[in-house]
Amino acid sequence: MRFARQHRIEETEGIPFAPLIDIVFITLVFFMTTTVYAVIESEIGIQLPTANSAMRSERARGEIFINLRNDGRIILNDREMTIPELQDVLHRVAEYFPGGAIIIRGDREAMLGRAIEVLNCCRNADIQNVSFAALPEEKRK
Repeated sequence: MRFARQHRIEETEGIPFAPLIDIVFITLVFFMTTTVYAVIESEIGIQLPTANSAMRSERARGEIFINLRNDGRIILNDREMTIPELQDVLHRVAEYFPGGAIIIRGDREAMLGRAIEVLNCCRNADIQNVSFAALPEEKRK
């Protein structure tokens, strides 16, 4: 007895949409995640000071930006905070992300006293990796 194998050739017409939809979805997710970091970092209305030793740093895991406005307000993730609220947040950050980095983005007209209060909160939470954001000075002609 002989069994013949039948080979069916599927003929496709047009463009296969399943892989195309996958690629579009992955691209969309990529752009959504990268824009979140840009939004977190930038606080509208803050003019960073300049320094000749300022350089671009690499992003770190668990990195938090604390924005100091020129009127003394403290902004963290688009939310205005008081010093006690900031202290609670930094204690939780130190607990869940040991060795995490804090970057203080202060306006060039911000009060030094507020920056010292934020540094004190970082110290009380035992966060050692604290830095200030600055823009590099433009070369004068």
